[in-house]
Amino acid sequence: MPSATIIGSPASGAKTLRRVDYATERNGLETLTETYTIRTADRATIQPAFLTTHKNFSTSSIKYERMAVENFSFRAQDGDISELTVTFVGLTYDTGLPGALVRIQPAAPKIIIQAEYVSDINESQLIALAGSPYNRMPNSINGTNMPVNPPFYTNNNNSYTYYGYTYFSTEATRRGQFIVATVVFKEYSVQF
Repeated sequence: MPSATIIGSPASGAKTLRRVDYATERNGLETLTETYTIRTADRATIQPAFLTTHKNFSTSSIKYERMAVENFSFRAQDGDISELTVTFVGLTYDTGLPGALVRIQPAAPKIIIQAEYVSDINESQLIALAGSPYNRMPNSINGTNMPVNPPFYTNNNNSYTYYGYTYFSTEATRRGQFIVATVVFKEYSVQF
C-alpha cells in the first residue's frame, strides 16, 4: 500500500503562504497578516525578526518596502506542521503619507484641536517639533488642512501676546517604520 502524502506540505526550511488578510486603521496605517504553513522543526530558523520588511520576508508575488513585521505567532498542527501568522504594519504604497485624522473638542471657554497622523520622522524630530509652546499649529498635516489658526499679534503696549493654537501635548507610538503621533493643540497667550 502506498504511503500517504500531505498535499502542500512545505519542504524543509520553506514556508507556504496560505492566506492574506488586509486592514486599514482610521489613521491610514495599514496592516497585512500573512498565514504560512511550515514544518514545526523549522520554527526557529523561519521566524522573522521584528522590523523585517515585507519585501525581505514574504513569499507573496506582491512585495511592500514600507511594511515591516510587527508581530508573529505559531500554532502547532497535526503531522509536524505549524501555522505561522505574521502581521506586517506600514503602508502599501511607495510614497506619501495618509492624511491626518482631526478632532475638534470643545473645552470651555476654548477649543482643543487634536490630530492623529502617521509620520516618517523619528522620535527626536517629533520631540523637537513639539517641544515648545511657542511652536504654532501647522496649516496642514500630511495634506489635511487644519482649522484656521489666528495670526500672531501683540497689543500696542506689548502687554499681551497671542500665539493662536500651539503644541500642547504629543503622544507617539512606533509602528514598524512609522510613528503614529497624536498631537493636541491649544490656544496659547502670554501676558507681560
